[in-house]
Amino acid sequence: MKLLGWLAMPWQRDILEVAFEIDPATGLLWYSEIVIIVPRQSGKTSLVLPWGVHRMIMWPERQYLLYIAQTREKALEKLQEEQHHRIAASAFRDLLQRNRTGNTLNLTNGGEHMKFLNGSKWSIDAPTENAGHGGTLGLTVGDEIFAQKDDRLEAALMPATTAVDDSQSLWISTAGESKTKSPFMWKKAEAGRARVELLRADPSLLNAQRMRTLYVEYSAHEKADPDDPLTWWSCMPALGFTTNVTKIAAFRESMGSTFLRPFLNWWSDDLEVEWKIPKDRWEAGADPGSESTRPEVVYVIDVAPESAWASIAVAGVRSDGKIHIEVLADGPGTDWIIDGDPDRDGLPGILDLVAEVPGPIYLEHKAAGFLLPKLTDPDLDVSLEVELMTSAHISAAGPGLLDAVLNRDVVHLGQEELTEALKSAATKSTPEGGWKWMRGKSMRPISALVAVTYARQMLATLLPELAYDPADALRRANRSD
Repeated sequence: MKLLGWLAMPWQRDILEVAFEIDPATGLLWYSEIVIIVPRQSGKTSLVLPWGVHRMIMWPERQYLLYIAQTREKALEKLQEEQHHRIAASAFRDLLQRNRTGNTLNLTNGGEHMKFLNGSKWSIDAPTENAGHGGTLGLTVGDEIFAQKDDRLEAALMPATTAVDDSQSLWISTAGESKTKSPFMWKKAEAGRARVELLRADPSLLNAQRMRTLYVEYSAHEKADPDDPLTWWSCMPALGFTTNVTKIAAFRESMGSTFLRPFLNWWSDDLEVEWKIPKDRWEAGADPGSESTRPEVVYVIDVAPESAWASIAVAGVRSDGKIHIEVLADGPGTDWIIDGDPDRDGLPGILDLVAEVPGPIYLEHKAAGFLLPKLTDPDLDVSLEVELMTSAHISAAGPGLLDAVLNRDVVHLGQEELTEALKSAATKSTPEGGWKWMRGKSMRPISALVAVTYARQMLATLLPELAYDPADALRRANRSD
């Protein structure tokens, strides 16, 4: 760490001293898996990078490291902007092997990597079930694993590490968006917490051969005051080293409830607020077998802040005249929106959806307007009809959905994406007299909820025979009864 330009913070030193403990019977590393859940701005990079360099140069045989982030694009960004940049500027630069063009970073598409003179190789991959195939791995690093929806990535990597006696798998992340959106990470957290409780009750189990997972979590007590600096000191291990109370206070003020997950490591499932749309009425509108029967449909694409998550929703009309709303695609990032991603359970893109059932596509300019050039590209295989929604449409969409739910005019499938979003979605008033969902102030990505809300609104606008009156919807949705 010193040779890379960092001094280990106490929390990092604690982890390294334990993670590199030796099995006295074999002389090999004791821990094969390390799970670390730590808040943002805590120094994950300055822990992971020297860990990787140590693996690359300190073993008698050449080693293979695989680094995986939320997406391949994020992993490549880390490789270029942080990992290679830091190593190439350090005393380790002379240990990097140059390729035929003289570069120490190989950026061949699909095979990006750094290679060391001893033959060790530092690579990246996409977070899919095919990750790590074709070789043995001494160290695997899963960064920000809250984005993993299942354990397929782990299942893909585990066989590649079995041939290395002292291989390690490092999973490091902030807390997940929710237990349903981050099931892989929640499984790790749940198992880790249970293991900690067991060892507190019986410390002698630390010597058990099966105790080969190190679990470390920095999070605030569930009943702590999120505005109290003492709470921050209790769970932010980098406070006083790379950040300070003044900066954290500014984050708390500007971020609102979205501060709680990345800085206190609170799972949003435990922080539910009163539902804007009554829970009992929403659940009464669920019909798992629902589908639209008329040919007219509308699509909406919505994107969460910083393009962290995106959703595609559709609205159509059923045979009984009720509006059917549905989330068709929901996933991290935005790279899949146009063409889909077969590696994510066949996540469909908008081209696939419109090719199957044609219909106009609507966007909110502030959230997803940046997609307009891609969606209107004349070289696309399918010609798309794309429009931006007006402020009047946006203002009436929320009250319109509430009115439709209360009056049983809308039906949905009971999808978890919508139920989870409704549990904590915040709202704000609009200048036109309505209200809208607040993406940045809600405790988890709510792009799925926003998308179906807008889809229902735009379908009602497209089909006047539905006799939808936005002004009347605003009055009825805000009535006191």
